[in-house]
Amino acid sequence: MADLDDDPVEHEIDVYLSSSLAENLYLFQYPVRPASLPYDNVPRLAARIKPIQQKVELELGINTQGPNYAKSKGEQIALNVDGSSSSGAGGGEDGAMFESNVMDKQILISDPNVVSMKQYAVGLFKNGELHITPLHGLIQLKPGFTYLDKADSRQKSENDGDLQEEVEEEAKPVTVRFSRPESEEAKARRLASYEYLHKQQQQESWIPCEYHHSQSELSEAEKVNLFSNRSQDFSEFHSSAKDYISMLLPPEANKTEERPALPSNVLSMTQLKTMTISDQIKALLINAKVIKYSQLMALLPRDTDPAIALRSLQQVAMLVQGCWMVKSEILYPKDTCSAHSGIPAEVLCRGRDYVVWRFTQNRFIVRKDISSVIKLPAEDVKDILQQMSKVRVNVGWEFIMEYDKEFIDKHPDVVQRQNMLWDAKYQQLAKVLKITKEMEKKIKAEAIVEKPRRRRNSSRSRTKSESERTRAHSQSEPSDNETNVQMEVDNNQIARVNGESNCVPMEISVETHSTNDNATSLEVKMELRNFIQEKLYSRYVISLSDLKRLFSIKLAQISSSETSITGGISEKLLEETVVEVGGVKLNNQWPVNSKEEPMYALAKTGDKFDVIRGIMLDMFTKQCKIRNAALKQQVELVTGEAPLEADTKRILKDYCVHKGMVWYLKGTLPDT
Repeated sequence: MADLDDDPVEHEIDVYLSSSLAENLYLFQYPVRPASLPYDNVPRLAARIKPIQQKVELELGINTQGPNYAKSKGEQIALNVDGSSSSGAGGGEDGAMFESNVMDKQILISDPNVVSMKQYAVGLFKNGELHITPLHGLIQLKPGFTYLDKADSRQKSENDGDLQEEVEEEAKPVTVRFSRPESEEAKARRLASYEYLHKQQQQESWIPCEYHHSQSELSEAEKVNLFSNRSQDFSEFHSSAKDYISMLLPPEANKTEERPALPSNVLSMTQLKTMTISDQIKALLINAKVIKYSQLMALLPRDTDPAIALRSLQQVAMLVQGCWMVKSEILYPKDTCSAHSGIPAEVLCRGRDYVVWRFTQNRFIVRKDISSVIKLPAEDVKDILQQMSKVRVNVGWEFIMEYDKEFIDKHPDVVQRQNMLWDAKYQQLAKVLKITKEMEKKIKAEAIVEKPRRRRNSSRSRTKSESERTRAHSQSEPSDNETNVQMEVDNNQIARVNGESNCVPMEISVETHSTNDNATSLEVKMELRNFIQEKLYSRYVISLSDLKRLFSIKLAQISSSETSITGGISEKLLEETVVEVGGVKLNNQWPVNSKEEPMYALAKTGDKFDVIRGIMLDMFTKQCKIRNAALKQQVELVTGEAPLEADTKRILKDYCVHKGMVWYLKGTLPDT
């Protein structure tokens, strides 16, 4: 209270708000004109305005008889702008700029206003009262020189006309071209371009205006509207002291809504508990993008009914490899666009649905394959892939979640329903994205889930493992003379950069007889395995006939005491052993007059060249010969990185023979 006594109120002024001219009140400024030289005494010849753009033009007269006016320069400017035959053509945009054949006027043009006018007003003080009127716009007028552009265009048109008169026009064939349909991306860029926006601004018509001096009778009459009508009820100024304080200082509870929002990857669990189950699931899916069913149930309240949760989950998410992914139309709502390129939400949803569908077919996808189909900008494609996958060097984009076999086994009805929905959605995508049948067959032929890798162990460890397996199996079925031993072989790592390898692995089921049959005993298998592994790692490519021949030579060179093999080895066992040691059977093309027989190749050794090996073997499934340049181009297309010529040449030398500037697979030529 002491402070208030030291600072007493000296005077009170009533403030009134007038809205009569609020929509038509502009403040004119002349930034390049000194205040000592106003335009008050300069004659106004014309005025026009574009209300939407708040653009104004004023034509002001120039005193051509003054001592500071260079008449020769004025005549020259008028001649350049209007030409020699423009006298008396009439004013306006279609007629002469300077009707008196001399530059007798200048044009003031307004600049675009980039300042918000919400906090500006014009105030008049009268009889101890302050009357304020909000400003609608701020107009800054500067001299314009558009007539110089008119002079340039006129001179250019005259030169073109003279040239056409000198050269007689000859008959020329006319080529008719039809423009391609405009894509959504091209349309979005066109609507955001400067040329389109400038064209839209030019289409607004000028509205002619009549200028009145500030001291004219009409101006004095309009100034009266700057004073408010006291008969109006201005409730915002008639609030009580308590209500006015409440408006200035809102209650503390309202401040909680103004707190900074959480990061996009953080979800408030406290706020989540206030939502319904369906809203909680939707919020979790939008935040996580991809989630397992077990993870979702762990985040929901303990008393949540699984049936209700699963029903709500299917409304906002779709099943991919046993996991749940938020629907595209929820992630990209209608009437929104991409933050990177301005692409409409409809196009983004279509592209994202195709990427998700590809992950239902394969665990790995290649970015270039996706971009060639959905045709979205690189930033949008990367953003979509990062939502659901992670980069694997020299492999591609891998689905971010592991395959949820537990959910697939427990809910077969949900899986069947989701498969039906995916089939229907794919039919729509294939029609819009123009996916051919060949592309569809190639994609659907790929494996969906990658099998676990098999680590290389020493011969001793492998012998012990297989001995234990054989012993355990024989104990479970002691009376059976034949047993089935299932061997897991990692076929997905054979250079399957994008899951498109055409190398067909052998069937992983090997029939073995009991140990009484010496030809197929465990010792025989291990000895055969070591032999084939040695030949594949030294030759890289070998035919079935060569494999049998070399094995026969090996048996002939060693005594019966040094080997346990005393009988014949079947072709089936040879092929199965090749696959077991990391080889593949090739569906390759043979040259003309070449003997077609099964060929085997070493597809993976664990080094950095496995990718090139897989791509090269894949190329041989489509043709019998390849070039080094073609191999380099295919590797760059699949991996996105250009390989070294020395690397591709090294692989070709290991697997192929060089003849006539091309490379043939070893053993496919008649003389190799």
